[in-house]
Amino acid sequence: MTRAVVGSLCRILGAGAVAAAGGLHLQLWATGYSAVSVIGPLFLLDGIASSLVALALLVSRHPLVAVAGAALELGAIAGLALASTTGLFGFHQAGAGVGGDILAAYGTEGFAAVMLAASIGLGWARRPLLPLRRRGGEPSISSGGRSPGLG
Repeated sequence: MTRAVVGSLCRILGAGAVAAAGGLHLQLWATGYSAVSVIGPLFLLDGIASSLVALALLVSRHPLVAVAGAALELGAIAGLALASTTGLFGFHQAGAGVGGDILAAYGTEGFAAVMLAASIGLGWARRPLLPLRRRGGEPSISSGGRSPGLG
């Protein structure tokens, strides 16, 4: 398998995990978190944003979309970690959550972040940082052998 194929597979798996994490937030919002001040609207916002980012990941190969998806998931992990330990916006999540929702959230969000980071790394690894040289050692940019802007 080529890097491009593996990178695309990572992006698709990341998109699925972003959608699953967003679906979990929407489910929790609908089953009671909607009544929690600040946290409830954030769950709804995460669900909507996750749906949009997952769709964007499927239709765009731009690395910033993957960066946005990974940032969204890392932010959700950080929010859950704070809510589970010190509290967040006056809300403190106790226990493992109903039906293991906390573990499911950490799992899907972590998996999404890892897959999207891998897709970014694999995508950037395919692009050279410096212009490639043609046979004979000449730069591939047609500059007549001189640096642009120098007389």
